[in-house]
Order: sequence, then structure tokens, then C-alpha cells
Amino acid sequence: MAQGTAWAAAPTFAAHAEYGTGGAPVSVRVADFDEDGNADQVTANYDDATVSVLLGNGDGTFDTKVDYGVGSVPDGVEIGDYDKDGNLDLVTANTGDNTVSVLLGNGDGTFDAKVDYGVGTSPFKVDTGDFDEDANPDLAVSNIEDNTVSVLLGNGDGTFDAKVDYGTGTWPYGVAVGDFDEDANLDLAVSNVGDNTVSVLLGNGDGTFDAEVDYGTGAQPSRVVLADFDEDTDVDIAVANLEDATVSVLLGNGDGTFDAKVDYPTDAAPISLDAADLDGDSAVDLVTANSAAASVSVLPGNGEGTFGTKADFGVDSTPFSVAVGDFNEDSRPDVATANYSPATVSVLLNTTGS
Repeated sequence: MAQGTAWAAAPTFAAHAEYGTGGAPVSVRVADFDEDGNADQVTANYDDATVSVLLGNGDGTFDTKVDYGVGSVPDGVEIGDYDKDGNLDLVTANTGDNTVSVLLGNGDGTFDAKVDYGVGTSPFKVDTGDFDEDANPDLAVSNIEDNTVSVLLGNGDGTFDAKVDYGTGTWPYGVAVGDFDEDANLDLAVSNVGDNTVSVLLGNGDGTFDAEVDYGTGAQPSRVVLADFDEDTDVDIAVANLEDATVSVLLGNGDGTFDAKVDYPTDAAPISLDAADLDGDSAVDLVTANSAAASVSVLPGNGEGTFGTKADFGVDSTPFSVAVGDFNEDSRPDVATANYSPATVSVLLNTTGS
């Protein structure tokens, strides 16, 4: 069992505050884009081919959005330093035109115009890692229509090689990067909404991947997140299941295999999730964005791979994505959601133990 901290208690959050974004945000990520020490946000906006950048003020509030053009129908956004200049960059997966858009950051919260690269059919989500161990960040993209994940190796100058595709389960939705077999090579986990599985593809360290091995999840798994839920140093998997209002947790064995899923209830239609210690007990917790309930569900972790009863907190309507960051610099992780309609982000400040 994890040891508590001074603020460990049942997780609580202040009433949500909203900030406007571009049209229909479906993905949100948190990082410090202007290098002022404050957490900022970026959303991928599904119906106007933009990302919105909201710079944080360090007190839990955010400046008015600034929009940047990307490819058609962006479904996912990720963050990395793709040109290795020390400034954070952006990449989006664009379902409408089968591309990823790379936007290089200037370190002051602004971004250069996009450069697009081809991927598989109907790319949905994207993640970043160094797959060929050349110290350059690479991309992995889930392609929901052609049942593949595209890998694009980075050149370290902000450009990427042509894609190589690997098979997954049916209708791959989310993708996440981690080392599942502890060989120091990065692997992939892909959630497959069409056949209720997560595909694990073990990496070879040269930018290639072995054939998928599939594990059962709940109904319609959407986003996937990786963490060490049972504190055994092995990477575990959690998946939000859209249809049956659960999260599936699959504990890793450290050899690239995973135990059978255990499901935990959430509010209605969880479509995204993130992991962090939200209640200060040193155990990793889960938070889901519940698209049919205008809420997030917080599932407190027990430190041995199980989770307690959910606590729900209201946000704006149709939250499609959730991310965690410390927005008011009190050392407590806060929560943000991207709300498809009415095109906002909701910010919930963590008040646990206050």
C-alpha cells in the first residue's frame, strides 16, 4: 500500500471553469509551451482544422486561445521536441486527409506553420517515442479505418521519414508508448474499438515492431494510458470503455505479457482517461472524461493494482478528452477536459485535503 502525504484524502475538485477553444475540441494535452514555468493547454479541434493553444498564468487561469491551422479533421494532438532545439512542438493526427501535421514551437508559446506527412487511412491518435534509439523522437499513429498503426521515424530536425504500417486489431483508436518487456526498447499499445481488445506490439529497438498480440478489454475501448498501478515497476495498461461505462486495467508482467482485465465502473460513455496521483497518497489514480454525462470520474488507486469507487465531478457538456497538470502551482494535479460542444475546455482545480 502506498504511503500517504500531508494532503492525502478523498479526491475533491473545485467547480469547473470554462475557456473557449476552436471548433469541437476532441483532444487536450498539457505542457509548458512558453517556458515560463506555468502549465499551458493545447486542443485538437475536430471541425475547423485547428489546434488551440491556451497559455496558463500559473494561478489556475488561462489566456484567450490562439489557433493554428492543421490538417483536415484533427482527432488527436501530442507534444514532443521534434527538431531538438529545446522548444516543445506539436503533432496532430488528421482523420480527414490521412496525414499528421507537425508544428514546430518557438519557445514563446507560438508555433510555425504546419508541415504534413502521410499516414494510414483515417488516423485517429498519435504518440511519440524514440523507436530506433537514435535519440530522435519518432511518431506512432493509430489508423482507425485500415486496422494499422503507422510509424514515422524522426530525423531530429523536425522532419520525418515515410510511414511504415503494422497490423492491429479492428478499428484502432488510441495508441500509447512504453517498455512492456523491459528490454529498453519502446513498445506500443493500441486500443481497438471494433473488437474490444488492446494490441501490444513489442519493439525491436531499430524502429520495427513484432506482430501484435491482443488482450481483451471492455466494450468499445477508446483511449489507452500506461502507468505502474501495482508498484512492481512493470508497466500496466488502462483503457476507457465507451460502451459499457468502465475502465479495464491490465497489469503487466514485465515480459511483454499482461494479465486478464479487471473492470471498474465510471460515469456514462468514458471516451478518454489519464493517470496521476490525484489524492496525494503516492498511488496512481485514474480520471476519465465521460462524453455522455458531462463529468469526469476519478478512480482512486490502492497502490496494488486495484481501484476504489469512482467519484464524479461535473464539467461542460460532451467532454471528449481529459488531461492532468498543475495549473495553479500548488503541487496538486488539476484536471482539464476538452468539450466537443460548446467548444470549451473545463478546468477543475484540485482541492484535496484543503
